[in-house]
Amino acid sequence: MDREYLDKMWEMGKIITSKSEVKVKIMLGEEDFSQVSGKPENFRDLFLSRYSKIKRILTGKVSISNVMDIDFIKKRDNETGTIVAMVREKLPTRYDYQILAEDPSGDIIVRLNSEMYDEILMDDIIAIRGKTRNGKFVAEDISYPGIDNIQKQEKIVKSENSIVFLSDIHVGSKNFLSSSFEKFIEWINSGKENARKVKYMIVSGDLVDGIGIYPGQEKDLEIDDIYQQYEKLSEYICKIRNDVDIFMIPGNHDLTRILEPQNKPPKPVIDMFPENVKFLTNPAYLSIEDLRILVYHGASLNDVADMVRGMKYEYTDRLMIELIKRRHLAPFYGRNVPISPLKNDVMVIEEIPDLFITGHIHLFKASLYRGILLLNASAWQKQTDYQKMMNLNPMPGYVAIKKLSSPGFETKNFTPGP
Repeated sequence: MDREYLDKMWEMGKIITSKSEVKVKIMLGEEDFSQVSGKPENFRDLFLSRYSKIKRILTGKVSISNVMDIDFIKKRDNETGTIVAMVREKLPTRYDYQILAEDPSGDIIVRLNSEMYDEILMDDIIAIRGKTRNGKFVAEDISYPGIDNIQKQEKIVKSENSIVFLSDIHVGSKNFLSSSFEKFIEWINSGKENARKVKYMIVSGDLVDGIGIYPGQEKDLEIDDIYQQYEKLSEYICKIRNDVDIFMIPGNHDLTRILEPQNKPPKPVIDMFPENVKFLTNPAYLSIEDLRILVYHGASLNDVADMVRGMKYEYTDRLMIELIKRRHLAPFYGRNVPISPLKNDVMVIEEIPDLFITGHIHLFKASLYRGILLLNASAWQKQTDYQKMMNLNPMPGYVAIKKLSSPGFETKNFTPGP
């Protein structure tokens, strides 16, 4: 079965695997990532797509009713209802807390209490229940798209198979922990029971260290040619037993467009790897044996850490929860994450996953949030000078193992001892 046919079948969402008989389906294909010209109307289309998708999520909630367009409700004084709007500006005054909210029909100034005001961030799309008064809308309550406050059970499936999760390998960096990664490969090939049952591996971005990613990076590089970096990565990946289906997405260090969502790396890179390796987009949404997995490299976690009061990089799971709360993987426009103006905003989290996987922060953190298993997967790079400057202490060399038939993760640490 040739590589071109396999790629075509994957993109069509067919059930195709390299060696095993189990079911895997790609639920987000690269055809959804078509790039447009970047004209102002393209950005308008992007935000209209985001708005319509999130409005559909909000209006589907039992607690939200009597939804009206802003243009309709602002013409009626003392009208009670709900608007679904994007926050365009925050307008604090000496005596009041206000935002400028808009929907496709128009905009209106909304008065809030201090608690609501502090929670709201720019570009949030929220449902606001309240009443018009003197041309403004006085908020009584706000709702985020999020997930309803019903505690859901973590999903498990009847299978003897397992998935391993890792991220941020950074091959090509002088700080790449090659001995730790080789220990991981030795373990997965060992035939031990927990290793033998691993049938899938997911890598959530920054496969190589890249070139010119930050000022002065050249002094940190062991390999200063990005194609040679991928060749070295391929050497490692080829050592992994070929009955493991390997899925890899790009990150901000990889050879693909910097705009999110990101395409797969180019064909010359893909062709370096064996048939059991499947390159996906960033983000990627796939189903493995009926377990829905959302994989996102995680560049927008920087924005969440900067913008949400009280947040730190150490609270990686809480950063991820803020994305779920907004049902969007890059909710803040014009900050650290450049956004491609697609007509269809694929960064909206339309379908709630069973697992939500990120990387990027180089920390290892797992938790459970309303039935979603969260994981910020570990890196394979020791602390860089840049991370020291940012006061970020990475936790490299950890692997999360998900037994499909059991809740939670098992963890193995491949970093050298003190």
